[in-house]
Amino acid sequence: MNKFIQHKVYQGLKPIKSVLPKDVRKIINSQKNSFDDVKSKWSDIVGTEISSISVPEKIKQSSINSDKTLFLSVPKEHIIEIDYSRDYIIEKLNSYFGYQFINKVIINAYKISKLKNDTANKAPALNESLSNKIKLIKNESLKNAFKNFFKNED
Repeated sequence: MNKFIQHKVYQGLKPIKSVLPKDVRKIINSQKNSFDDVKSKWSDIVGTEISSISVPEKIKQSSINSDKTLFLSVPKEHIIEIDYSRDYIIEKLNSYFGYQFINKVIINAYKISKLKNDTANKAPALNESLSNKIKLIKNESLKNAFKNFFKNED
């Protein structure tokens, strides 16, 4: 048995990976960290045009083989654009990682609802019961804050 194969001799600095325990190395190389990397550098990997209309949701690995599937969240208006650029996205991701990282891209469409966004941040209308409850507050600054809050509704 060759001793040099078992214990590598490094001249100068050791790579950090050689010092870490095997369990930590597995976590570092895990799929979750790969997904975090994809999510944080999405615009750098696929470009600003595609990244502005799509968001990576998750990466799922097949239990039968090692194929990985990327799930993208895309507005309904841009499904066709992303569908035509599936191969481009796969090519860019695989070239970024340097190996066959993604085999398939699945597009999940969602509808942007203007009504939901408009009603979510509005305060309820100031009616008499709310007005009476505000008048019962003893703290003047809190009372004024509530009055201003309902005044700035429109």
